[in-house]
Amino acid sequence: MSASHHRWFRHLVAGAAIAASAAGAGCASQRAVQPHVPDQSVLDPATQALDKAVSAHAGQFAPRIVDSARRRITVARDILFKAAEDDRSLTSAEHDRVQTLVDQAKLDARAALIKTQAEAVQHQIGQLQGNSGNGSGSTGGADSGQSSGLGAPSAGQGTGLGNPTVGGS
Repeated sequence: MSASHHRWFRHLVAGAAIAASAAGAGCASQRAVQPHVPDQSVLDPATQALDKAVSAHAGQFAPRIVDSARRRITVARDILFKAAEDDRSLTSAEHDRVQTLVDQAKLDARAALIKTQAEAVQHQIGQLQGNSGNGSGSTGGADSGQSSGLGAPSAGQGTGLGNPTVGGS
């Protein structure tokens, strides 16, 4: 019985050794395959501004500007990933470049949003002029209570363009 006990023990030890080496190899392969993921939070202001512009359909009215913002964010992300791939922090020059790209992408996204809002206002004006039926191009009363969507009241809003006084009629 001691011989069978000895064989059982050898199989147990051999199995444990195989399991341990497989586990070690698995960990090593995970480290080698697993990519380095850098902190991309520095890109958040630009991506949020771009998301806002895209949700306002800026891709339709300002596609070049939207593409420019996307390219800048992509270049900044590439810089971050290259440093992470090299297992190092950003150099001062890389940090400055990423920050500049983020700032430029934010400006691009804002410009796209503003252009989109301007196009929407122009469209609304055209519709209102078409509805007036007089063909004179006057917006007489077109601003009465309608917001331009730009966050600031338009001239004469709520008073009508033909009546500059606000009375209690």
